[in-house]
Amino acid sequence: MQLAEDSRIEPVERQARLALIEKGYSVFAWLFFSNGVSTVLNDNETLLKPMRYGILLLALLLLSARWRGTLRALSKGGVLWALMAVMVLSLGWSMSPSYTVDSLRGEVLPMTAFAVYFSSRFNMREQMRLLAIALGIGALLSFFYATAMPSVGRHVGDKFDGAWKGIYSQKHNFSTSMTLTILLFFVLGVVNRPGFERLLARIGLAVATAMIILSTSKSGLLIFIAMMVIMVLTRLFRWRGRRSVLILDLAGLAALGAIAGLSVTWRDIVISLGRDPTLSARTYIWAGAIDKIMDQPLLGYGRAAFWVPDSLPAFEVGLLAGSQGFVPAHAHNGFIDVAIDLGLIGLGLFVFGLLLTYLIAIRRAYKAEAPEDLWPFAFLTLLVMSNLTETVLMNRVTLYWVLYMVIFLSVRIWPQRTEWKSVRPSA
Repeated sequence: MQLAEDSRIEPVERQARLALIEKGYSVFAWLFFSNGVSTVLNDNETLLKPMRYGILLLALLLLSARWRGTLRALSKGGVLWALMAVMVLSLGWSMSPSYTVDSLRGEVLPMTAFAVYFSSRFNMREQMRLLAIALGIGALLSFFYATAMPSVGRHVGDKFDGAWKGIYSQKHNFSTSMTLTILLFFVLGVVNRPGFERLLARIGLAVATAMIILSTSKSGLLIFIAMMVIMVLTRLFRWRGRRSVLILDLAGLAALGAIAGLSVTWRDIVISLGRDPTLSARTYIWAGAIDKIMDQPLLGYGRAAFWVPDSLPAFEVGLLAGSQGFVPAHAHNGFIDVAIDLGLIGLGLFVFGLLLTYLIAIRRAYKAEAPEDLWPFAFLTLLVMSNLTETVLMNRVTLYWVLYMVIFLSVRIWPQRTEWKSVRPSA
């Protein structure tokens, strides 16, 4: 009798250990995709390469172990897989084939495999918790490096002297990560029922807010303020029949009025914030990049092929921005960069998929009673706003792109306000 009971307990313990390993793996992968690990390791490829392909290999093994759930996730991809197909096929017309091959193998494959695994393995509440742990660790490490090792965690001796950058390469990357951290903790702290998790989320929200201020990133601060306003309004005016429709109509009119006003006064506003009207030469880069897109409008220049050191077109864009012999890292606009890589066809596929997913997210947010109901809408809103002046979409390895793929699949895999255990994809 005792032997029978022990035989039943052992598989349960094994499953618990496996679940813990999977969660640890997921947290590490999120830290890796945030590029914090690469900065801490000083971009040492000898160490980073095994990590990158280790993430890919483990994701593939876990996907094969739960092949039914994997097939279900793959069946939900639709337009996302069409976009990924264009990305892979871009090797055929890439202006820098070697860079495209390296990117597809070392960036696209690990990110995609992990996104499919994560979205099919964990329900959306579990996803938020694991992502919160990873971002929280990133915030704590950033605090440590900025205070204990300021030569690493802060800008020293450059134009951003004294600004916090934590475990990230630059203050803008730091503020982008902290804005995402703030948003996630805000959703967990406001929508959650009172309890220990909600308390931790609010503490994390306060810490991340302080850090984004210490980064001195004005664009990051503006995005943070805008997101908080949007989130508060979303919580105040959830679906309430005709009243909600009236509020949305009025909000739409107000937004149109604000956009019309900004179109006339934005230069004065930017100057008043202590920034030049070119947004640190971004407007020149945008103009030059759009000109290059028009040279190859349909298919672009290939995945990760344009902004490379030996790229003459990118060099010409840099000259427009006033640089001497400097190739910009990207276009400082995620949508422009998608068009540069994959042309207007790729951009059209991305925008179409984004709009479809956004509509699903808005419907979930209307009656948000749990954090996972509001989270897709919150993240997609942040994604759009963040990519207006920076590139955090498909440019190399980026946490935002992995999270976009996860959200795209998850809103189609996991139904709203359902007992997750009853709908978990089978192994």
